[in-house]
Formats: sequence, C-alpha cells, structure tokens
Amino acid sequence: MAKGLTKSSLVSQAFPLRRRSGSRVRSWMDLSFRFCYDPEGEYLTVLSTFVGVYGDAEGEDRLCHFDYERNKADGYPEAHIQVYGASSVLEKWGGNLLERGLHRLHFPAGHRRFRWCLEDVIEFVAREGIADAKPGWAEAIEPGRRRFHQMQLKAAIRRDMDTAIAYLREEGYTIAPPQ
Repeated sequence: MAKGLTKSSLVSQAFPLRRRSGSRVRSWMDLSFRFCYDPEGEYLTVLSTFVGVYGDAEGEDRLCHFDYERNKADGYPEAHIQVYGASSVLEKWGGNLLERGLHRLHFPAGHRRFRWCLEDVIEFVAREGIADAKPGWAEAIEPGRRRFHQMQLKAAIRRDMDTAIAYLREEGYTIAPPQ
C-alpha cells in the first residue's frame, strides 16, 4: 500500500530529543503547523503553530510550549509562550492568578510578523541543555532563521507599503510606482 497524506498522518506526535549516545531520552518535542491562504489567495500563510517541550512521550509532563494563533479571538497575544510549573510569586499574590496557574499565563513573544520561529526553539533546547546538539548546530539553523525573517519582512512590507516607500525615500532612493 502506498504511503500518502492521510488525516491520521496529519496528527502531531511527540518525538524524542537527541541525547548523548547511551543516555536515556528525557525530553520530547511536539510540532504542529496549520496553514491557509492569505486574504488575496496568493500566499500560503501560517494559521497556527504549536511547539511543545515535554518530559514524557505522552506530553503530560510539560515544560513549556510556544504558540502562534492568527486572529486569536480570546484577547491574548497571537504569538506567546506558556510555561508549566510552580511559581512562588503567584503563591504570594494568590487570587485568580494562583487559581489559573503559571501555565495559563501567555507571555507575549513578538507579533504576527516578528515572532519566534522553529529555529528559536531549537536554539532554546540546545543552549539550555534540554537536548544534546551536534557540533555546528548554531550555524546550521541560521539559514532557516534568516529565510523566516526575510519572509516575515516581505509580508510586513506587503501589508504596509507606504512605510517601506517612506523609509527608502529617507535613505535617498527614488521610488516609482509600477507601470
């Protein structure tokens, strides 16, 4: 039977993060990306992204997750990070914040155009020692991060051409509309 795209193949599943040879796995990552077309139907756009870092394969023992949800309806930032654990500060403050818990706080992580990318999460797990990285990992993730930033900048310019034109004129460029 040929392998192909199926509904079940689209379900995210945590995978183990690399450890030194012979070490037991202690951390997992879960990735989920959803896409749609932009309002003009021209560009593929990220609708939502989820990257979870877990202490178990089932995702029940959580460290944190990075979220992006386009047009988030509940008033929280579209791009945010949520951290799991106890907080002595929330215990001191009490009330609704303590009842909700640390994991319910949405730490802003940029804006729709200038948010975290997968390479940022890879850097986080490598630099913090959550996973063992191969030599050269930092250099290896830079091209992807750079492409992401360039795509985001192009999208921002498409949505605010006047600001881009004004800046180029400030820098001495002559701008002419397309013919």
